[in-house]
Amino acid sequence: MRVRDGSPRGSRCRWATGIGAWTLILVVSINLDVRSANAALTPAADELALLALCNQSRAAGGLAPLVWSDSLGRAARAHSTDMADNNCYQHNSCNGTYWSARVRQYYAAPSALGENIALGAGDPRLLHDAWMESSGHRANIMGSAYTEFGAAIALGETNFGVWAYATEDFGNRGAVPRTAIPTLPAGAVVPRIGGGEERELVVNYYHHNGSAPIAVRALVGPSCVNLAKTSGSAANGSYGARRAFSGSGCVPVVFEAIRADGVRVRWPENEAILVGVGVGGLYCADTTTSVPTQDCGGGSGPAPTPTPTAGPAPTPTPRLAPTPRPDGAGLNPLRVVLKPGEANKSKGNVQVQATLPEAPTFDPSSEPVTVSVRFGGSGDWRTTLPALCDGKPCLKPNTSASVFNGKHGSTTVSFIRAQSGKWKLRVSARNQTLGAMARGSVSVAVSAGGRSFSGSAQGELKDNSLVAD
Repeated sequence: MRVRDGSPRGSRCRWATGIGAWTLILVVSINLDVRSANAALTPAADELALLALCNQSRAAGGLAPLVWSDSLGRAARAHSTDMADNNCYQHNSCNGTYWSARVRQYYAAPSALGENIALGAGDPRLLHDAWMESSGHRANIMGSAYTEFGAAIALGETNFGVWAYATEDFGNRGAVPRTAIPTLPAGAVVPRIGGGEERELVVNYYHHNGSAPIAVRALVGPSCVNLAKTSGSAANGSYGARRAFSGSGCVPVVFEAIRADGVRVRWPENEAILVGVGVGGLYCADTTTSVPTQDCGGGSGPAPTPTPTAGPAPTPTPRLAPTPRPDGAGLNPLRVVLKPGEANKSKGNVQVQATLPEAPTFDPSSEPVTVSVRFGGSGDWRTTLPALCDGKPCLKPNTSASVFNGKHGSTTVSFIRAQSGKWKLRVSARNQTLGAMARGSVSVAVSAGGRSFSGSAQGELKDNSLVAD
């Protein structure tokens, strides 16, 4: 994972030793772009998870938690989206706009600004741990000058496949006195989408007068899970547990604290995080308004009321994998690049890029993925990505299940769903043995998600490679 960070030198900005991070201490007066600042923002669960993990580290250092800022969230989202759309990785905008000028378009009159960015895995825990291992990033996360936080994660295609561009912005404009810090600033379940493995439950707790909570817990579906302090003090700390999820589907999770004065506080206030489990959880939304309502004991104040419905809730229709059918649907467009090893025939490289026809119910992770390439009249190459790797799905989805990435040996497979509903397939394999190359038809057959696809293109010899498109 590549990370960039910053550290202060008075009022100057500079690259930190190594790869660099940005921090800016300044007092400015600007005209805020009202259209950008007032744009609707709904933070993703993984973006709020970055705040929860940030506050977990700050509590360990005795620092007050940061609170979410929609303005900083918009600034971070603009930058992550810009980097993903334009395949550029830098603090300044891809058009050259200085990074702090971009942040100030959304976040008016700051007295301090900082920014961390990363390119790689989109998992919040991996991102946070990588930042904490860099002195410049750590300085931003642990910066005592900051009171507010925003973050964004956007997926973009790079030369190495689909990666996540992550941004977290830090700021202070004197808007958050300690008495206004929420009792529960943020919470997270990491990873939010997965199988039956253990997940990390994290919630930040803060009380400005130093009072310890009576209880901190998570409401996981119909269950009550007590959480232990994992960092900081009782009144300024993070609480958590590790819990395995079983079955298949979307499980609502709410965090709850009973303060010393008996007041019950929940996060999120009127929603629940949805945790995706197994195949049935691949397409879970981030949150739901159908929150757990059980009373785990203690505290004053009513538990949230379930969202009313007009009648009995319908029984969910099971989401079934499509029946396999050799439909021969065309791969279009199609591009294949075969490059044999110059000195070692077992060191060749294979790249396949193809667009599958629109398939609304297509689930590439439901079955093994097989890709076959025939070329040069007699050449034949084939690879299979199993459905399971070490007991877990080989193809791992992002939070919206619009991107699946998997690796098996030296082969990497990605499926990316476009807005049109079509899926793009990317296959890259190293250290492959390839037969003799010759100009002519190159045909590709793909079996995935219970369906079969095929296509062909004319191959030409270019720079010791066979290229077909």
